[in-house]
Amino acid sequence: MIRPSTALLLALSSACGPLALESPIPEVAFESEWSERPDRTWVGARYWANRLQDWRLRGDEAQCVEGRPRHGVRTLHLLTHFLDGGGREGSFRAAVTVDAPAGDRAGSAAGLLVGAGGPHVDHRLSAHVAGAPAEDGGLLAVVDGDGRARILDFETPLDGGSGGWTIRQAGDIDALPVLAADTEGPGFGGDGPRPVRLTLVGARFDGRRTLTLTVADAATGDVLSTALVEGAPAAAFDGNVALVSHRGPAREEGATEKPPGYSFRGLSLAGDLVQRDDERAFGPILFVHYTVHHAGSGPQIRLTAQAAPLGPDDGRAATLHLADADGEMLEVATAQFVEDSATFHFLVDAGFDPGQDTPFEVRYVPADADGEPDPARVQVYPGVIAAEPADGDVTIGLLSCQKSYTGGLRWNEMGLWFPHADVARGVAAHEPDLLYFAGDQIYEGDITGAVRAPLEDAVLDYLGKWYRHGWSFGDLTRRLPAVVVPDDHDVYHGNIWGNGGVRGEAPEGVRLSAQDRGGYVMEPRFVNAVHRTQVAHLPAPVDPDPLPGGITVYHTILRWGGGSYAILSDRMFKSAPAVALPEAEVRNGWPQREGWDPATQADVEGVELLGPRQEAMLERWAAERTRDVWFRACLSQTPFVNVATIPMEASSGGVIPSLEVPDVGAYVVGDKRVADFDSGAWPQSKRDRAVALLRDANAFHLAGDQHLGSTVRYGVDAFDDAGYAFAGPAVANTWPRRWFPPPSDRQGEPLSEDAPPYTGRFLDGFGNRMTVLAVANPRRTEVEPTRLNDRGPGYGVVRVRRAEGGGADVTFEAWPRLVDPTAPGARPYADWPVSFSLPPLR
Repeated sequence: MIRPSTALLLALSSACGPLALESPIPEVAFESEWSERPDRTWVGARYWANRLQDWRLRGDEAQCVEGRPRHGVRTLHLLTHFLDGGGREGSFRAAVTVDAPAGDRAGSAAGLLVGAGGPHVDHRLSAHVAGAPAEDGGLLAVVDGDGRARILDFETPLDGGSGGWTIRQAGDIDALPVLAADTEGPGFGGDGPRPVRLTLVGARFDGRRTLTLTVADAATGDVLSTALVEGAPAAAFDGNVALVSHRGPAREEGATEKPPGYSFRGLSLAGDLVQRDDERAFGPILFVHYTVHHAGSGPQIRLTAQAAPLGPDDGRAATLHLADADGEMLEVATAQFVEDSATFHFLVDAGFDPGQDTPFEVRYVPADADGEPDPARVQVYPGVIAAEPADGDVTIGLLSCQKSYTGGLRWNEMGLWFPHADVARGVAAHEPDLLYFAGDQIYEGDITGAVRAPLEDAVLDYLGKWYRHGWSFGDLTRRLPAVVVPDDHDVYHGNIWGNGGVRGEAPEGVRLSAQDRGGYVMEPRFVNAVHRTQVAHLPAPVDPDPLPGGITVYHTILRWGGGSYAILSDRMFKSAPAVALPEAEVRNGWPQREGWDPATQADVEGVELLGPRQEAMLERWAAERTRDVWFRACLSQTPFVNVATIPMEASSGGVIPSLEVPDVGAYVVGDKRVADFDSGAWPQSKRDRAVALLRDANAFHLAGDQHLGSTVRYGVDAFDDAGYAFAGPAVANTWPRRWFPPPSDRQGEPLSEDAPPYTGRFLDGFGNRMTVLAVANPRRTEVEPTRLNDRGPGYGVVRVRRAEGGGADVTFEAWPRLVDPTAPGARPYADWPVSFSLPPLR
């Protein structure tokens, strides 16, 4: 039955008052189809889950399986349908049936999020609204654990800040500003609604905006509770629509399983303010990476199609099709679904011409609810195998360190850097032939905290973060070959000393973190899943034997476009300094023993950098003579020097995020060169060995990792007796390293009269020789968001031209993220371009 207060409200709503609609709401624009899908983690291509592991599709329901208080406001965003009236008059209706397991649900809530983002915000960014309120967060229309209708502001940040690495979650929904609420409630006594139908109606006419939320018994239709907002925020009528589950029943004493959240059925949207864009769907094939490699038997395509986490009753195979000379798509390979990594891997070694663009399609046939193939819903993911450059002109895009959140939460481009659309556009404008993603494609604690156990949840946590990489750059990787290598954060480390896959033993009486002991913190199955997603499309490893414990290796050689590329894992075999140098008291890569000298005491017997297997590969590579190869490049995670300084009084890099950013042209006084073992500068003798091998190969070196764009020339026995290295700027970062050495530390004269004082010949903190040619130090830009732009973000561009008479002319460019390279007068960072020539290969 309708309670009197509710009946009165509904009567007023139907009169010629603020809620009156000028016309009836049109037929339904969207209805969920969950009953037609197999059970699985992934809800479907029309949805984005926050977090991936927090939602499930079961039967005809989308279920939130995460109800713990510290993970509040879980959301499932609808991608293909959204609110966008363009400011015009109109209305919308959103409805869903909500159910919950038994238990005391006091403090919990479930329902809808509307108005997240809007036309001014990339829908991929808005799809991440969850957990904490902030600008452009929209509003919540929910039923609480007592069965009461509530409309809450999700745009006003809560006290306590929003973190700088991971977004702090809003654990208490009662702290959100209330726009409207039914204070009487149906008297459910905290045992929650089971089930109820929520209907939110929004109307915008004659300058008036109203929202009405109705909670009704799902079986009888009796209205149980309502909430009305007159003068509703304009933002409620534009932006994403999402399901919301906040907390679950209180955990019973002794229970070990986490409490689940709410379940949802029959989501529908209607109204002339509802827009549709099917291009926003994401999956089940999400993105691809591929390479073309000239092996001994001929050219090979290796392509990884990244899929959503399909269920056991989903289709388990995909096919790859290439266009023939007449444009007809011919099936050339079939691949089976790989469970942990959610990938399909294809190899094609015949039937295509690498000298011309070849369109391709990855085709996947989903299954229906009975597990039978459903060809009516086949997904075709198109792309192009790009023609190999044949004119002696190769351009490489260099990207690394894709941090999405650095604090100051706002659900727009002023507070979240994902999806890095400006970087993708900038790189595309340079028309690269090859992409190099040099590491930290994900950060384990970015946006949401890292999940390390159980393994199944950890893998899903990684995949959800990895999918952001593909959502950002998938339009590039579907038409350009890409080399990808994982770095420390990709495998859930802050720093990594892989130690050949072996966990080191802490010195007697010393307590070391798992990370400082070396080896991999995550178990091999997790690391191998990461490797399959990121490196399986590279040429086969030169020597494929896995590490002890089963972790796969991937160091290899790629021959393509006139270049031969040595692809290294410069973390995998590196020794752990905290174990190898107990007297230095190394913690997280920083020696803490007063008076200990890393330049003279760190290079001890038995420590490794690349390890014998990769050194042997480089020896063979330097000696090989391959027809049509006219230049060589080494691709690894980090440069073989340590270009960084910190304040004289600091004992580690922990101060870096809080350091004041200097003005343009200012020189920081009082810094010292550092010996950070999280670099390729140690151990010194092995570093010299690596640099000498690159010199023998006549190769230049591309890397990332350092969050500081830099170009150096290596020295081994003397300055400038080896090759050039380029560490690209970070796409975005929280750790803005800098290079302001005391000018007295320079070895010899400046490079030129007008050269910046931080350039010239220096010994790094480990005593390695380097000539610093260019650095993109953090600088005040006065360009919002300064939290992003003041930290030297951007990407690299490498241009290789075949010189007359042989050899190569090479140009490095570090481009600021805030610069549109197509604009008149656009230039890279001030110290670039840096150009040099390489002699013909011997």
